[in-house]
Amino acid sequence: MTIKSGDLISLNQKPGSTYQVVNLDDCSDCVWVRRWPLDAHRSPTFAVQSAEIRPALLEVTR
Repeated sequence: MTIKSGDLISLNQKPGSTYQVVNLDDCSDCVWVRRWPLDAHRSPTFAVQSAEIRPALLEVTR
């Protein structure tokens, strides 16, 4: 799977939640993410192992 900054993903441990990729750290195989949609007051970033992420399946409503 190829990911880049700005992509929306979900975590294997929390499949119902959506996160935004902030940065990729190739040296440590970590991906820095934050909750999506962003909170107006606080959206802290945290690192997860790249093996713990998968593409987010977003439901499109019309």
